[in-house]
Amino acid sequence: MTGNSIVTRLGPDVWYLVLQHVPDRNDLSNLCRVCKELNTFATQFLYRTITIGPPLVDNYTTYFRKMMRLTGEKPEYKLHSTKWGESLALVLRLATHLNGNSQVQAHAVREIDIMAMRSQERRKEPDNLGPEFEEELPGLVRVLPNLRHVRMSSSTPTFEELFRALHEHPNKPEIHLLKENGSRLVSGAIPGVVTIKAQVSPWEDTPEKPNTVVPDIEKLLFACPNLKSFSLSVRNNYGGCMSPRLHHPVTKTFQFASSNAVTFPPLEFLSLSGYDMSDEEWPHWRDGLDWSRLKILHLGPDPVRSRGPAMADLLGRFEGHATALRTLTVETWAAEGKETCPPLLSFLESFDTLEELTVNGHFIPVQNLARHRKLRRLCLHCIEVQRPEGSCRPTYGVADLTLLDEICPGLETLEIDISRNASGEWSKEVIGPLASSFSHLRDLTIHCEAGLVFDYARQDEPVLPLLDEGLVRAFAEVFFASRGSSRMEKLTIKTGEGLRRFPQWHPRYRRVEEKCTREFNAWLQKSDGEVKVEGCKVFLF
Repeated sequence: MTGNSIVTRLGPDVWYLVLQHVPDRNDLSNLCRVCKELNTFATQFLYRTITIGPPLVDNYTTYFRKMMRLTGEKPEYKLHSTKWGESLALVLRLATHLNGNSQVQAHAVREIDIMAMRSQERRKEPDNLGPEFEEELPGLVRVLPNLRHVRMSSSTPTFEELFRALHEHPNKPEIHLLKENGSRLVSGAIPGVVTIKAQVSPWEDTPEKPNTVVPDIEKLLFACPNLKSFSLSVRNNYGGCMSPRLHHPVTKTFQFASSNAVTFPPLEFLSLSGYDMSDEEWPHWRDGLDWSRLKILHLGPDPVRSRGPAMADLLGRFEGHATALRTLTVETWAAEGKETCPPLLSFLESFDTLEELTVNGHFIPVQNLARHRKLRRLCLHCIEVQRPEGSCRPTYGVADLTLLDEICPGLETLEIDISRNASGEWSKEVIGPLASSFSHLRDLTIHCEAGLVFDYARQDEPVLPLLDEGLVRAFAEVFFASRGSSRMEKLTIKTGEGLRRFPQWHPRYRRVEEKCTREFNAWLQKSDGEVKVEGCKVFLF
């Protein structure tokens, strides 16, 4: 660009549409340097979200394995301690020098992300870093007139002054607590909190303090009267060669100290994983939760092998109460329980409001979906596990696909399993009905088996040929030729499994499965009608 003519000619509305598709902050920063007019537009996106501290890597193991696959070398972990100093400088600048550019930037802020400090950084950083942020953040909040959301990925410090400043803010920004572990001190109500994501382990016991992580999460839950989303994952003592030494009784469920009826916050989203609800506490959930508000339910995968799958028990309890759901997700680990789950089938038949359904780990006969005619997104995936020789996991046949099209005519996204024959070829009898059905479909995902051998005495190789571009192209050409012109945007074919978990050591076929894990995208080019296949993408566990 030369001069400001192009920037002025396009206008602010066009630049707003363009800049919202520039996710990289470095690119936005460079655009701010082009000219004065473009700086005004780009600043609104560059400062829309302020990140306090370096972004977290959710799974270090995944990160290291990904880098090793790409480079062939073990990556070196580097601290990002300078990010904390930069964040503090930014906070101080916006909070204390509101003139010129700083004022424009403060008006652009809509969200604040407060990241957690990694254990390596806690050892490197000065001890007073936390208190400095705890002291300065309330002042920052008071000078951000357009603030809407604050996301916190740490339970410490407690930031009581920050919560108070957010409550006094004219916009009443929503607070999202995303990494709760039961260590947050709750001294009173926190009306601004709308999201809680907690992951706790009752088995992490110390002699100095009783096991109170789950009761502390319970206390936090009821301290948030406006809470809309609650997610709780309970990690139990699964795996390892030695059991931990316990100093106190293990508390794994809510206690409800008062025998009187309790009133839950107005939850719209509920996610429970590994939470084995006791018979004593169920009446409090049953009578205290406003089930008519609950729209999204996510159960599993359960990181526990106890008297029975906690997810199945919860489905049995929720039947007849959670009757207004729009989205349901149920997941289980490989080889945990049977392929079919009777409580899940019964639960699906107890209401008819679902618009999105995801089931990973169980097979759902198509007849059990008959009541949910409003489904727009459906994902049904049965995990590849050990079976008698000559048998395979259950999949939908021609009659099933035809019936599914009649039951759910509005499907826009569909993910199902499909089988290959012994030579690795596709069944054209299934491809035809699949292509000619589901007229509103935009995205289709097919999951095929890898052909794993579950026998230590046999060769460490899969039975079926590896999924490659040729096999994907063969499927896609038949599929698009049978389908013709439609709203179809993308066809995805993949193999591999992410829901594996073992108590101590991985079996041999786990390594084979990682080699077999593939994912391809295919689509029909409108210009020449040719099938385009995107290269192999390996998704990691």
